[in-house]
Amino acid sequence: MDDHALEPVPPSRRKPLLQLIVVQVGWNISVSSFLVGGVVGSGTSFGEGMAAIALGNLVLAVVASLIGLIGFRTGLTSYLSSRAVFGSAGSVGVSIVLGVVAMGFIGVLMDTWGGAVNKLIPAIPSGVFVVAFALAILTTAIFGFKGLHKFSAIAVPVQVAIGVFALFRIGSLDGGFGEVFAVEPAKAIGFSAAISAVIATWITGAALVSDVQRYALRARDVVISCFLSFVVGVGIFETIATVSAMKVGNSNFVVVMQGLGLLAPAAVLLFLALWNTADNNIYSASLAFTSASNLLKAKIRKPVWTVVAVVIAVGIAFLGLADQFGKFLGVIGVVVPPFAGLLIAHFWVVQRRAAGATVLRDVPAVRWEAVACWIVAALIAYYAEFLLVNAIEGLVSGFVLYALAGLAMRRVRPARPVEA
Repeated sequence: MDDHALEPVPPSRRKPLLQLIVVQVGWNISVSSFLVGGVVGSGTSFGEGMAAIALGNLVLAVVASLIGLIGFRTGLTSYLSSRAVFGSAGSVGVSIVLGVVAMGFIGVLMDTWGGAVNKLIPAIPSGVFVVAFALAILTTAIFGFKGLHKFSAIAVPVQVAIGVFALFRIGSLDGGFGEVFAVEPAKAIGFSAAISAVIATWITGAALVSDVQRYALRARDVVISCFLSFVVGVGIFETIATVSAMKVGNSNFVVVMQGLGLLAPAAVLLFLALWNTADNNIYSASLAFTSASNLLKAKIRKPVWTVVAVVIAVGIAFLGLADQFGKFLGVIGVVVPPFAGLLIAHFWVVQRRAAGATVLRDVPAVRWEAVACWIVAALIAYYAEFLLVNAIEGLVSGFVLYALAGLAMRRVRPARPVEA
């Protein structure tokens, strides 16, 4: 259950490509894909929507590959890797912030799920469904990579089958796909807004793929699984949701599937997708909290933090923030991309030869230039408009700022060997 939370994954515990693909694709088939597809489908033409989905997920696949290769090379979680970037003490704050953000995202989705089921069964309060669902996902998340793989191996084929059937259903209705190809949005959102929605939804997942890809046997396995999961996995289900929304003329995925006569399959699909998303985020958050507590000299093991992460998610769900999903995505799109940019700059530019536990040597208590670059890049993402979307601005700004600052500090800061 500890799942190498505080050490590199040894070669003997690495997993074959098929297992990586199953876990990564399972993570990426999420409720957010259907929400984003609804937004894109109701606000763009067919060609514009498909281009936004393709370009946005291509960017995510490249970012995920670069981050995943860091996990493969070092064998470390995203949060252990962040010690090399932000320092041993500085990474505590980073781990806590990202862990809470991940649980906030899951809490909002739990609240949405509980409210939806409560409408079907009004006699049972939505809170009961939230708690029951939390206990269910705990049974897979607590076992780490093995638990994720076992569940995804069952859920992914079912989800793919339902998605393909939905497309077949659309083609069999009056007008077929011809109506979809010719549709014009009643209220256009613009191409950049569509790409922004696609990227912002999954930029956090792309920044944290090291938690899964550290199990890769070969570098090519990382690239293959990342491109399959983002370009194919996320892209296909966002396309299904987009095309469905265009056909029915509504951005609400549940209403759309009801209009296609597929409400029961949609309920199964959303349940499995939410479970996949939730247990992966809980897994990642538990790794973050384990890393932070270890640095604070609190010897609390990962299974305990998994339970704590679930409790945090349930607490946020009970705050009733389901209608704040869009604002929550906005916060994620500003805070997380700079973190990914800093990680890429550190391991691909500043210390591109570091591998394994050696990356944790010569680590100061706080690497202040990294903290400053993260804050400045987040501010640039929020206020500036020099690229298509906030998420890309934050990613590029974090990469450029820290690459320059890191290389400059290497010239003025002498090496200080520290026991890893």
